[in-house]
Amino acid sequence: MKRVLAVAIAVAMAGVAYADPTIDGSNPRYFDRSLEEIRASLDEGEVERFDDALEALLMRRSQEGLTVIEMSELSDDELEDLATEARRSLHGLSGQEVLALAGEQPDKTKDSNALEEPIAQEMLSRFVVENATYQLSEEGSSGAAPVIELQVTNNTGEPVARAHFRGVLQSPGRSVPWVDETFYYTISGGIEPGETLEWSLAPELSGPWGNPSISEDAVLSIEVLRLDDPAGNTLWERP
Repeated sequence: MKRVLAVAIAVAMAGVAYADPTIDGSNPRYFDRSLEEIRASLDEGEVERFDDALEALLMRRSQEGLTVIEMSELSDDELEDLATEARRSLHGLSGQEVLALAGEQPDKTKDSNALEEPIAQEMLSRFVVENATYQLSEEGSSGAAPVIELQVTNNTGEPVARAHFRGVLQSPGRSVPWVDETFYYTISGGIEPGETLEWSLAPELSGPWGNPSISEDAVLSIEVLRLDDPAGNTLWERP
């Protein structure tokens, strides 16, 4: 029995260890890194075929629906947007899937819109809320004021200037939360890739966060809904 169990565990672990690497189309840095992992997993004779297939797919998907003349009239920013969408359309594909897809017609390829949601969810999860607390702090004669303390780490690979959140404040054993509200925070100086910052936010005293009935055992949970870049453009957003 022990031998059968050991063999089963070994087989399961082997399946995990040798899972085919896939393309990460979430941003250019992860994209290049994932391509290197795929090339390392392929046979020597397949690497050149993979590169040719990848180039063909990227070209096809970036130019889909556009004529040569229309492509020539696009600005550099517009061309970069097309390249970004082409990379994202390949998100999650293995090396063998790229080789197979390279010979297909455009109407048989994966719909890039269907891939936007998982990419957004993955990238938002990389904007990590390390710690979130809520309290009503005393401020002299003005009475108690609500304070939200957040510690966040930006692992998205992109600078972020504004973060949109959903905050839920709920006591254990209570079916209805004290607060369930969305809010955003504009980050002074932004938060760079790999950076960790601590923020102290002050919601309106007259709003739900200032309810004096909120019990001391209330626990705050934070969900990241949207991230904006320094130019005010949306990087990723939950549907």
